[in-house]
Amino acid sequence: MTGDQFRLLADNAPVMIWRADRSRGCDFFNKPWLDFTGRSLEQELGFGWTEGVHPEDLDRCLATYAAAFEARRPFTMDYRLRRHDGAWRWVLDNGRPYEVNGAFAGYFGSCVDVTEMKQALEERHRMLAEREALLAELHHRVKNNTQATTSFLTLQAGRASDPAVAQALRAAATRVMLASHVQDRMFRVCGDAGVELGPELSATARLAVETAGRPGIRLEERLEPGVMVPVAQATPLALIVNELVVNACQHAFPWGRPGRILLALRMTAPGEGEIVVEDDGVGLPDSVRQQVPRHRLGLNLVPRLARQAKARLRMEPAGSGTRAVLAFRRG
Repeated sequence: MTGDQFRLLADNAPVMIWRADRSRGCDFFNKPWLDFTGRSLEQELGFGWTEGVHPEDLDRCLATYAAAFEARRPFTMDYRLRRHDGAWRWVLDNGRPYEVNGAFAGYFGSCVDVTEMKQALEERHRMLAEREALLAELHHRVKNNTQATTSFLTLQAGRASDPAVAQALRAAATRVMLASHVQDRMFRVCGDAGVELGPELSATARLAVETAGRPGIRLEERLEPGVMVPVAQATPLALIVNELVVNACQHAFPWGRPGRILLALRMTAPGEGEIVVEDDGVGLPDSVRQQVPRHRLGLNLVPRLARQAKARLRMEPAGSGTRAVLAFRRG
């Protein structure tokens, strides 16, 4: 390619183009660069172009430029460049070394104006920061309210003269407290990041068993690692596990009977998973339901949570006990 052909090509490129020789001084700028800066080629040659770089960005710009030359490596940097009308505009500058006859000859570079893109990104970051601050304040208030609700229910349980009413109030306080812990853990997940479901379900189930305070009940876990789901889905799934484990602790093992609760998680197909909460307690026959009325225990909340989690729940016998199977589609 002749010099005239190169200049024709460069001058009609949709980006600003520069070239530097081995001395690091620039020996070429295309027409879009000169039109942008409003300066002549003679003014820009050598290190004249640095006169248009914002003073606050100049040292960083030159340091990046010099380090790249020294290492003969490509570089990318952004800085403010003065436009012909005096406005400071953010440009993204990419430089790459080139060779002539196998020997290092200098750098070719291109610049694009990214001011609007940068401003939009900064505005998005500002809005996200405001959103995070608002969510943090909301979370704090909700947490305070749930703590107050738990304390109130516990106080009322202590004052209740009817043992059944006291038990129901204590169970409600426990559920509110456990649900608050689930929400607190989920809130700590950054931004829109996903969460590994297994550890969250494990933490929820362990706390539920511990809070139940029933000696002789052990939790067995079979959790497939690496199952990632959005926080919006992980939260109701964890709350469902909380309800099922609490239900089993309080009512699957009456009269101080010991037993086992199994928590399992596995992927059944690409994008589809299954959660199982199974106990070896007294099961769900009619005769047992009359003795231990599980419908009082808040399981009517589980189907609503399942719909929120885009999941399907089924309850079935499992030996002497009960198995709850929650099938979900990730996302």
